Amino acid sequence: MTLKDVLNQMIQENQAAGQPTDLRIGTVTKADPLEITVNVAAAPLQAGQLYLTEAVVEKKIPILEHVHDTSGFAHTHQISSLSHNHSYSGGTTSNALTGSYPTEESLSPNTYTSDARLLTGDIVCYEHGQPLPVKDGYIILNRALEVGDKVLLLRVLSGQRFLVLSRVFEGG
Repeated sequence: MTLKDVLNQMIQENQAAGQPTDLRIGTVTKADPLEITVNVAAAPLQAGQLYLTEAVVEKKIPILEHVHDTSGFAHTHQISSLSHNHSYSGGTTSNALTGSYPTEESLSPNTYTSDARLLTGDIVCYEHGQPLPVKDGYIILNRALEVGDKVLLLRVLSGQRFLVLSRVFEGG
């Protein structure tokens, strides 16, 4: 082993000792393209150095417009209690209506379309008892990383790449 090899090994061991864990906490400093700062004295990690896990990637469900088309409805009633008579000076006439009579159709057999818009409050999804946010017609299951988010990173490939594991929240 040459002196150069020994010095390189000492430098690598010294660097490893200064970084006792492969876990890091970083802050998102730019969302698009993604940049995360781990150490303010060093350049931020660029999107090409980062692997994103499912926990930090945006997931959303569209709130679909809901329409009902109904056709062929006909609505009638049978009226059986009708009676009709007239009074005059000599008494009353006999009942002119007896039996059961259907009414005219109150709904035509045409197609009817319901309102296609749902109010935002009509559909609510909950997580841990709290409603999930709705934005631009989507229920946001997991929002994308935003500037200021704290994230947990796992250093891989001797610090050349980082795996973004999840958001980190302050205790309490």
